[in-house]
Amino acid sequence: MNTNRISVRYARALFETAMEAKKAEKVNGDMQLLTEAMKINDFKFFLENPVIFPSKKQAIFNSIFKDKVDSLTLDFFKLLTQNSREFYLSAIARNYRELAGQFLGIKTVELVTAIKPEDKMIKDISTIISTIFKAKVEINQTVDPDIIGGFVVTVEGMQYDASISTKLNTIKKDLISAHTS
Repeated sequence: MNTNRISVRYARALFETAMEAKKAEKVNGDMQLLTEAMKINDFKFFLENPVIFPSKKQAIFNSIFKDKVDSLTLDFFKLLTQNSREFYLSAIARNYRELAGQFLGIKTVELVTAIKPEDKMIKDISTIISTIFKAKVEINQTVDPDIIGGFVVTVEGMQYDASISTKLNTIKKDLISAHTS
């Protein structure tokens, strides 16, 4: 079965259950937390390891997240492990956040910087995007030293690239084209 179809189906089921329980926003925060946790290689390896028994995965997951996420999220993870679908957690979380974002009026912003940004920069970007789209803003931060400096912001498929690496590549292309002309 198609990975995307599985993750969308589970995300939709979780979203509908969260809506009925009036916990859509809370579970959205849980999915954000799990998305961040999935960036930790050891956690991702633990989830995707087929040798670890589902009951052991549930116990470890509960010990880590019991006081950090809603009981609905814990129950959902239990369902995933019972159905051997924990491998899809990252994609399910992403799809859930898209569904919840549409319903809750949240714009997800991808922010890539060369170093960890200052809180003021994050707040300024959030304020600008919130004003433009008249929506709540959720920022996902990624550090990528390859951009050298500056930042890249992506929202709704639109990208604003103010990275040093892009500016240097533009200058390089201009110099090459000027030299060959």
